[in-house]
Amino acid sequence: MKKLSLCTFILCLIWSAPALAGVGMAETVFKDAGRGRTLKAHIWYPSDGKPEGRFAENAVFEGVDAVMDGAIKPGRYPLYILLHGTTGNWRNLSWLAARLAEDGGVVCAADHPGYTSGDGDPASVIRAWDQPRDASFLAAEMVRSRFGEAVDPTRVFAVGYSLGGYSALALAGAKIDLHRYVEFCADNQDRSCRYFKPALTGLAERDFTLAAQELTDDRFSKVVAIAPGFVEACTPESLKRIAIPVLIVGGGKDQNIPPSTHFYPRLPEFPKNIFYREMPNASHFSFMQLCKPGALKILAEEDAEFVCMDFGADRRAIHDKLYQYIVEFLQAQTD
Repeated sequence: MKKLSLCTFILCLIWSAPALAGVGMAETVFKDAGRGRTLKAHIWYPSDGKPEGRFAENAVFEGVDAVMDGAIKPGRYPLYILLHGTTGNWRNLSWLAARLAEDGGVVCAADHPGYTSGDGDPASVIRAWDQPRDASFLAAEMVRSRFGEAVDPTRVFAVGYSLGGYSALALAGAKIDLHRYVEFCADNQDRSCRYFKPALTGLAERDFTLAAQELTDDRFSKVVAIAPGFVEACTPESLKRIAIPVLIVGGGKDQNIPPSTHFYPRLPEFPKNIFYREMPNASHFSFMQLCKPGALKILAEEDAEFVCMDFGADRRAIHDKLYQYIVEFLQAQTD
């Protein structure tokens, strides 16, 4: 496993850590007319306003405190594009969005058509090239938006989870060969392969071509991929050509994307600027929002208890450690 090359933490900061601020939140819609895609987005940012509500909350998941449309605290901040996973949504990394905003960042999280809750299935999700292009579009639109004056365009980062983790890697230069994924799933029956099995036989040659397209975006100076999908399908050549720092975080108890089959075989192919860290107690869904006490009972009605099953681990502690990994990586000067 590759480790971050960190000098003394305080001396290695690319930007000075700002004083903690309140968290503002805004809702907006970005329309990519050229691609016919409408992205409903939530923006999180530093604000001096006092929290006046709880957001991204439902019967299963805890929310976060923020002030709706609060004034942006003056300053220039890094921009984070958060990318949700398969059939997920903007809420899934809301805990992370709020922390990044509180510590001095502008964060954009959107629902991605074809991949999001109620609008995604194996056939649409496996055609994964639109989410990275959405991320590029969002990065450009955020700089042009009313938040543009608060964004430092030299510090643009992608942080993706699961499918979004693949998208983050694609923005850094990774390319997938879906033939490799078909072959992988012929030999492996983890949850991700079982999910995609109905779609694998329906792939056309055009799908293989589109999956292998160039999606690199030089606006992103670093990316973080949390339990990323399709790593086993990434071509060795594209991984070796990745030029920016990349952090991949795996979950030791991840049954959807087990590190032993999805990540470990690829580690020897990673260049020195791709770093891998593993959280031994984390399941695939431990990286999502905190679950409420009655969540398992509610999820059982849809046979989805796995979303809140952490196998005895403390999800809050997992979040704390993951946040530490992300901050250390993004703020560190790497060799």
